[in-house]
Amino acid sequence: MVARAVPGPAVTASVVPSPLVPRTRSQGPVVVGVDGSLGVLTAVSWAACEAARRGVGLHLVHVGAGGEQGAGRGPTVLRRARHTAAAVAPDLSVSVARPEGAAGPALAALSARADRLVVGGRRPGDDPRATRDHTLASVLASARCPVVVVPPRRTGAWASTPSARPVVAMLRGTAGDARVLALAADAARRHRVALLRAVPRTLRPATAVGAPDPVVWDDLAGVRRLALGAQLLVVGEVGPRSADEMHGLLRRGPCAVMVAPPDPA
Repeated sequence: MVARAVPGPAVTASVVPSPLVPRTRSQGPVVVGVDGSLGVLTAVSWAACEAARRGVGLHLVHVGAGGEQGAGRGPTVLRRARHTAAAVAPDLSVSVARPEGAAGPALAALSARADRLVVGGRRPGDDPRATRDHTLASVLASARCPVVVVPPRRTGAWASTPSARPVVAMLRGTAGDARVLALAADAARRHRVALLRAVPRTLRPATAVGAPDPVVWDDLAGVRRLALGAQLLVVGEVGPRSADEMHGLLRRGPCAVMVAPPDPA
């Protein structure tokens, strides 16, 4: 079902005209996991732009499975990723790491000191049993910072083609909505674009988080249609009940998708 807007100028009223890069205290670098695919370079580009926008460094991580083949591949993968980052953010401080082991746990461990953790999405022809699917599931299960999944091909992904598309906050009428809205509002402010608040039709207007006049979604297909016109979709923590549907949106999302971390204990 196509998502429809509740009457009212929700989009134009949500443009935030604040400074793009306030250099405030940050929790650490933007960490991006890189593998040997060319598609992941879109995630590297997105992460480099985000790090520059937030005034933090970029940490490129290639997790190897061990052995001579993996050891020889790592430097090439990281060199290519570093060149991509330099092309879009030449003044950015970039560091690299080549830990060994399983990619998911290794990246999740780095999230404790990261500002953002960025991974690449899946291409349309990729095998659904691909390693990156297991990596994503592992990262989402234990990451301590926002996780951003960037599809391989996305309008506005490169610094040379900045996007004026809005940021969409997917609200679900839960306690986590406040965190989702805060992350989405921060992203919209830094990108100087509109912020759209998307609420389920079953949510009463009195309980909606944020300003009035949100857009309405009925199911994840409706959310996906909203994302087709967005540059970033921010969603809440992916729990067991919604894991299958949400992972499908994350793996094949039409725009970058940010998953808010759980509230600290």
